[in-house]
Amino acid sequence: MAGILAWFWNERFWLPHNVTWADLKNTDEATFPQAEDLYLACPLAFCIFMIRLVFERWLLPSQPKPRFQ
Repeated sequence: MAGILAWFWNERFWLPHNVTWADLKNTDEATFPQAEDLYLACPLAFCIFMIRLVFERWLLPSQPKPRFQ
């Protein structure tokens, strides 16, 4: 498994020349996005979807669909 992960996260593929994964660590001067930042994305998307669902079903007045002749 370690060999597969090493192959997948190869610096030569993902990063430009003269940049390593160590360069992307957070320091006092610079903050970079981390993989842990994505943990909030799915629950937040679910909450937004539920708010939209509630809004469309119960808060909007039902409007008849236009009929074209």
